[in-house]
Formats: sequence, C-alpha cells, structure tokens
Amino acid sequence: MAIVVDASVGLKWVLQEPDSHLADALARSDEVLLVPDFWLAEATNVLWLQVRKRVFTPDEAREGLALLRAQVQPTPTADLGLHDVALEIGMAVNHSTYDTMYVAFAIAMGADRIVAADGPFVRAMQSHPDPALASRLLSLEAWARLRGS
Repeated sequence: MAIVVDASVGLKWVLQEPDSHLADALARSDEVLLVPDFWLAEATNVLWLQVRKRVFTPDEAREGLALLRAQVQPTPTADLGLHDVALEIGMAVNHSTYDTMYVAFAIAMGADRIVAADGPFVRAMQSHPDPALASRLLSLEAWARLRGS
C-alpha cells in the first residue's frame, strides 16, 4: 500500500514533538512512502523557522534537511496536473490548497492514503462530499491505531 506523507509528518523525523515516535514508526514500517517534490520546500521553510526562533542552530537545520533528503526520494510533480484538482478539493472543503495539493498528488500517484499531522487539514478533508476522498486522509494517530501501534 502506498501512502503519501505530508510535511507535517516528515518534519517529526527531525523535530522532537510528542508524536515524533509515531512518525518514526511510519518511516520504519513496510509502507511505501511517497512525497511530492514540493514537500521538501515546505519542510525547508519550517527548518528555517526553527533557526529563526533559535530552536535549531544553522547546523542542526542543515542536518535536518540532509536527513529528510535521505529518508524519502521526492517525486517530481510538474507533469501531474495537480493544481486544478487541488483547487477543486480546496474549494469543496474550504481549506488551503497548499495542503490539498497532497490529496491531488495521492490521486495522481494512485496512493491509498495520505497521512498528516495537521488537525485542521484532517478535519477539513473529513467534510469532503466524496466519501472516498473524505476517508483517504488519516491523522498520524489514526494511522498508528490502524497499525496497532
């Protein structure tokens, strides 16, 4: 089963957060993990913010970026036509297309699930009128429960 991982989950591989152990379990699982190329841009910005807030040193941010690059190979998205799909989904659930791009990517890649650690995104997608799309996005905690973790 292929799973799309959004940046909110991937960042838990380098940030120490209460549910980072769940993200680590996902990384160690036998799941096929997919990330779009824009995933790394989003994660890079968060690493920069950690330096700006003085949570990370510049070297720690660089190390985090290297770890993220090594963890999962991003898939190029330029030819996948994600923007129109993301816009339609965003309008249907009244949520940012920065997030719904992950759903469009999952559709394009034929991925069964998207795992996110972004509560507002998960809740917004649950309101999608298409039950298949509404149930495709799982919170990190829900993924762990399904796996028995």
